Amino acid sequence: QPMLHHMPTGNLLLASSILLSGGTFAQISRMMAIMHTPCISASQYHRIQATYLCPVVNEFWVNHQDAILSVLSENPVTVCGDARSDSPGFGAKYTSYTPMDMVSRLIIDQQLAQVTETGSSVKMEKLGLERSLQFVIGSGISIKVLATDRHLGIQAFMKAEYPQIEHQFDVWHVAKSVKKKLTQKASKKEASELLPWIPSISNHLYWSAQSSEGDPDLLVE
Repeated sequence: QPMLHHMPTGNLLLASSILLSGGTFAQISRMMAIMHTPCISASQYHRIQATYLCPVVNEFWVNHQDAILSVLSENPVTVCGDARSDSPGFGAKYTSYTPMDMVSRLIIDQQLAQVTETGSSVKMEKLGLERSLQFVIGSGISIKVLATDRHLGIQAFMKAEYPQIEHQFDVWHVAKSVKKKLTQKASKKEASELLPWIPSISNHLYWSAQSSEGDPDLLVE
């Protein structure tokens, strides 16, 4: 195979393909072993990733983010945000928080929080949001509305630190909670006839949120 500065080109392509496809080296290594195909070692993969791939990905993201921020700085924006952890439940070690512009659907920022910084996996989402708001607002973006899930820590934080931002709950999490409560109720014998109505009730909640055009009283009605 061709050489690229004393490195076989296939080594770089294989390492980048593993990283960008979301796969793991262990999976690809097992596949190559079954095919009796020579493959780079785990140490080589991590060295290539740290030396070449991560810096290039980071540079691309920073340039892309700068372009997004320059466009969104012209007018106040409506943002939705949510966190994703490396494992479900209360045993997560890392959480990444991602805010997105609702109109353009462009990712504005990403912030990583570690459980050792907060002492609790539940608090990582609030820390991620706090860092994102500091960065986004510090970059000259004016946030008019922020939609999140119903995290109690975030509710208190937004009320105390950013009262000028209208804090709303996204309808997906509200509908999920309603469906969960109705399903629990329908599991009881005296309320079993409720079960077929649950999808329609959830759909009606989505429709009400969309058609009320931001009027909370009309939404309730």
